[in-house]
Amino acid sequence: MKWFRSLLAGILIGAVAWPHAPVLAIMLILMLPVFRSRYLAAFGYYMSASVGLISGTATFFPHAGFVLGMVFWMASAVVLALPYLAYDGLIRRFPAQIGPRLAGLVTVTAIGILPPLGVIGWTNPWVGSFEAGPAGPVLVIEAFIGIVLLLRVFGSRTWGPRVVAGVVTGFIVLCQVPLPAMPAGWIAINTHHGLLKGPMSPIIISFHLRAVVLKKLSDPHTHVVVLPESIVGYWLPGTAAVWQPVIQWTATHSRQTVLLGALVPEGRGYADALVKIHAGHIRILHDRIPVPFSMWHPWNAIESARMAVFGRREAVHVDGRKAGYLICYEQLLTLPELSLTFSPPEVLIGAANDWWAKGTNIPEIQRASLRAWARLWRVPVIDAVNYGYTTTVPAIPHQ
Repeated sequence: MKWFRSLLAGILIGAVAWPHAPVLAIMLILMLPVFRSRYLAAFGYYMSASVGLISGTATFFPHAGFVLGMVFWMASAVVLALPYLAYDGLIRRFPAQIGPRLAGLVTVTAIGILPPLGVIGWTNPWVGSFEAGPAGPVLVIEAFIGIVLLLRVFGSRTWGPRVVAGVVTGFIVLCQVPLPAMPAGWIAINTHHGLLKGPMSPIIISFHLRAVVLKKLSDPHTHVVVLPESIVGYWLPGTAAVWQPVIQWTATHSRQTVLLGALVPEGRGYADALVKIHAGHIRILHDRIPVPFSMWHPWNAIESARMAVFGRREAVHVDGRKAGYLICYEQLLTLPELSLTFSPPEVLIGAANDWWAKGTNIPEIQRASLRAWARLWRVPVIDAVNYGYTTTVPAIPHQ
């Protein structure tokens, strides 16, 4: 029964935290000294938080359907909970010492962030503490140490640690830091084009979006326009030609910048990237970690996205501000954001293509995670998303 309670507690924490109240995710860390089985608690947490994988995978891989979705869902929970076995082992061997508990906490955190688990480690419970701003992680560590000390004094059967965990979590919720306002003149364009099918869809949609962007840029108060991930498909000569009027516009309006998502061919594969159009020039802003299996598949380099886990992410200056950018799947992880933490941005830019995840909790989790990091850095956040299941190809606007 005690083992079942750990599993149930993890399920409840994951279900409530993501995407409704991410700050509550840190309860998984705070209550580690209390759980009978830390592995089962973590397994339940990741299982409930990632339930959207079932429907999302079935949509992305329609031929595999529900079965592959179930496999991805269960496998991800089993694997992401593995670090907590180390914590369980340390506690069984050293049941009454603080050092092993802290060592277990460090082990769980490090293994969950670094590769290989860091490449699939979404809904990291530590991200929830960032919802409280810079003080969040410090409060969590202090609360964790306090619970460990209480356990030594009162024993693991007391409700004291549970009460402390609840009080501290409530305090974190109350001290939540609001996001700063976005700079004036920054615009995100959300779309509902769904999956772009056929070779002409990206070109037709590029014509449509080009007209929308040029209309936005005609307003002198517009400084930056952000479009969703991969919304123009592959960045080929034909695609670049469609966007030439925007490139030429920025050559004479150097205060304005356009960021649009594209798949940039590289070797036999491609890079998921943002194309920065500014002052008549383009610059390719690569992502670091694309989605495993669906985009990154090293067993077949042809049409596989570029993976650069430890690649350097250079600072990007947009509208006179240092901007950090996270492309789709990166918003769910921890490792790409840590590379920005050493030199925090002044504004955070997100771009996503969530056509396959409509009807699941994944887009909301993505937004919640993106905003948690923005609160940690105390910076405004702007994100552009492509929604929908089916292709909606607009008519080519008159030139």
